[in-house]
This record gives sequence, C-alpha cells and structure tokens, in this order.
Amino acid sequence: MALFGRKKPAAEPLPLVVLAQRTLAERGVETTLDGPPGDPMQARLLGADGQVYLLANLVAQVRGENEERRTAIVRAHFDRMLQAHREPTPEELSADELRDRVRLRLLAEDGADPTDLNYARPFAPGLVLGLCVDYPTMVSTLATQTLPKLALGPDELWAMARFNTDAEAVDANAEIAPGVHLVEGESLFIASKAVNLPALFGAAPFGTVFAVPHRHLLLAVPIRDADSLQAIQTLAGLLVRVLGDEDAGLPGGLLSPHLMFSRHDQVTPVSSFDHETGELRIEVDERFQEALEQAVA
Repeated sequence: MALFGRKKPAAEPLPLVVLAQRTLAERGVETTLDGPPGDPMQARLLGADGQVYLLANLVAQVRGENEERRTAIVRAHFDRMLQAHREPTPEELSADELRDRVRLRLLAEDGADPTDLNYARPFAPGLVLGLCVDYPTMVSTLATQTLPKLALGPDELWAMARFNTDAEAVDANAEIAPGVHLVEGESLFIASKAVNLPALFGAAPFGTVFAVPHRHLLLAVPIRDADSLQAIQTLAGLLVRVLGDEDAGLPGGLLSPHLMFSRHDQVTPVSSFDHETGELRIEVDERFQEALEQAVA
C-alpha cells in the first residue's frame, strides 16, 4: 500500500466561452452559443433579450493569466457591460449629451462587430470610419438605422465626432526614434486620430506614413526631408514587432497590418504583410514615390 497518494494534476482552466457563459448566468443572463465553442474570437453569446456578447476583447485580456485572475477579469468585464446596458440608448440622449459623447472611430471593414455600418465612410482599403457613443463603462457603435433617430443631424454629428476624437486624451505622444512618433493610450480612439494627423504632428508637406495595428496605437513618420527615408524603415520594423508580439497581442483585434501613406486627404496602403512568414514589404506607388523624391530634393 502506498504511503503517499499521487498528487492530483492541476485542473484544466475553463475554456473562455464556458467561463463567459457561466459568469453571465450567475448574473441572471442566460445565453446560447453562436459559433465554434473552441474559438472565442468567432463565438458569440446570444442573450434571450437579443443582446449579443462578443468575446474577442476578452481574449487578449486573459492571455497568460492564472485561473483566479481570468475569472476576475471576466467578471469585471461583464459587470461593466451589464452596467452599460442600463445607460440611456443613443436615441434617448439629448443634443448636448450627444455633442459630448459622440466619437469618430476607425474600424476594420471586415470586423466582427455585427452592427449595420452601411453609413460608414471609407478611409483606406480595409478601413472605414464609423460613429460611436462613448459611455462611462462602454463604447456603443451607432448603427445605420439609429442615425435618423438621434437629436443631432448628420453634419453636426460627424463634425462633433471628429472634434471629440481629436481631443481624446493620450497616455503617450513621443518621438521614439529619429523621425518616428508613437501615440498610445487606454482610449479606444487612439488609432482613430489618424484621421487628423496634422493635429498630432504638425504640418507635413510631403505627407505622412503611419500604421494603426490596433485601436490603442498609432505609429507615424511625417515626411519632411531625406532623413525620413530611414525613419520609414524603422517604422516598418516596429510594425512587424507589434504584429508579431504574441505576448502583448492586439487589443481589440487587428485593425490593419499595413503601412499607410496620407497626403492631401487621400490614404493608401504602401506595404504588404505576409501573415505566415511575418514579413512586411514596403511598396512604393506613384504618389508615394513623388513625395519621397520631393522630400530628398
């Protein structure tokens, strides 16, 4: 007879989808699963009241955490979300409340958000501009059918959204290498500041090369002289590091894997990214070539 029992193996952590469903059930919200149970990036939880709970944002938050921390993070996430459901709907907000809360936001054209965004404005290949309402505990993306019901007309709504996104606070705005600027923060609208690059970096007569890999980060090189060529190479290397950093992840999911070139209110991609090899290639089109030649002249 053995004197010592065999040590029990550590329990396997609950799959995130199961943990999310259990957490919601503890709060009186019964849900059904829509999508693959083993892939929280694609799975959705459907509440009996029609509410949809996406899990992609939780994936990055719980990565690498122990079971106790995972459970705490998921509980806090849904507590905030359920509190947010008690906020007034966008249609119930007054004109002044909308002026304070509306934001402009860059969104991936093929993102997981099920909101009807037929009204969204194109920004660059793969990216569109949508409108959001910023509540204390969540951000609500406005749907096409909601816009006619709001207290503000479309022109003022878009104008105030851009003004508020420009004014959104950042945690850091620094030149991290010669000519290379980094802007980041907790706000969900940091990358969306790419809509008005001069507000961040001043005039750039030859345009700006920038990257928005996820919603909390904007990397940029305003093209000003011949030294900008090396800065663009440095920027490309930084972007590859961000895209390949599995530990940090991409909060909120991938926004764009490309370098973009902005000049005269026109934005085009100037790189290609191979997701399998992690290689990024800078591609110089006619507009970009002209800007570079003018900068070094």
